[in-house]
Amino acid sequence: MMKTRCLFISFLMLLTLSATAQKRRAAKPKLTPEQIERQAKLERMTENTQRIVFIDSMVIPKKQFLSAYLLSPEVGQVARHQDIFHTQQQPDAFVHVNDLGTRCYLSLAPTDTTMQLYMSDYLDEHWSRPQLLKGINDDNQFQRVNYPFMMGDGQTFYFAAEGGDGLGGYDIYVTRYDAEEGQFLHPVNIGMPFNSEANDYLYIIDEYSNLGWFATDRNQPADTVCVYLFLPPVTRQTYSASGLTLEEIAPYARIDRIEDTWTDEAPRQEAMERLHHVVERKQQKPVVREFTFVVNDDITYTRLADFRAPGSNRLFQELQRLRQQFQQQQQALYKARDHYAQAGPDERDKLRSEILASEQAQQQLLRQIHETEKTIRNNEILFLTKN
Repeated sequence: MMKTRCLFISFLMLLTLSATAQKRRAAKPKLTPEQIERQAKLERMTENTQRIVFIDSMVIPKKQFLSAYLLSPEVGQVARHQDIFHTQQQPDAFVHVNDLGTRCYLSLAPTDTTMQLYMSDYLDEHWSRPQLLKGINDDNQFQRVNYPFMMGDGQTFYFAAEGGDGLGGYDIYVTRYDAEEGQFLHPVNIGMPFNSEANDYLYIIDEYSNLGWFATDRNQPADTVCVYLFLPPVTRQTYSASGLTLEEIAPYARIDRIEDTWTDEAPRQEAMERLHHVVERKQQKPVVREFTFVVNDDITYTRLADFRAPGSNRLFQELQRLRQQFQQQQQALYKARDHYAQAGPDERDKLRSEILASEQAQQQLLRQIHETEKTIRNNEILFLTKN
């Protein structure tokens, strides 16, 4: 009897020890303050995920990923450092050259562990000595800064960087050039779905085809990236504003399925047609042209004799004059901004008003150019329709 009782007590103890062990194994590990803060950041960024329509995607070897960016010539050229400067000393650096070929933004690695962004002008048939971009990384919050892209306005600037308030790897940031201070404003992380805990970079908006691009290695094998084509939003809208929960937003933040962003097929189809037009332009054999003026998706003029509507020939010559004036103003503004950055306090007061006046005049001229282009296109389309 005593033996049976002892065996029963031993059995109960084993059950208790086993249950205790299971509870210990099931207990969640205690998070560190850093992990708690990171988790909170992930939740905040997920909640603020921007509503984006993704048109298409392409998985491609990282060495070839630039070939997936089918950009309009007006955007300029995005290339590896070695292809522009013909040197192998900066194998991981990238360059954006403007459409005129007069200015470029480039990354350079001064050490094995750091990389910074610079600017260079093409003067007297060679590139000037690169100047460090002020405001981008003055407080060294980033370890490596790369993949520059300047919008056509000469002020809105995108890049990718490691460190700072990013989620991990490279994150995409945006900033604007402050002419008064002669430097860029504090960079802002553009958030999800563009950024993730992987590497995300080379964010480009093609204003001429109204298409956007960026690359990421999230959920990809080594040395492979996915390049996404998306529709640039007119205004910033978030999924949380539509009442979606954090769990419902998460798949959009991760870009689990681009098909889930196709709420309306028409914009996507129109975007694919614009992309097709860009591809056709790239595939056309080079010919000697006086100029290129796109009337519509099917008609492009290359000579003054191509214009048919009365007055269009004269209007186009006026357009050419305005474009040339805009380019001259843009170059003068570039130089004024550079001079402002190096000027003393007294000289800056004078330059500040001059730069602001030049920027306003340039914006007015740009509006005049767009209105003239629109008038010519409308006149030509109306004439061709009637005749």
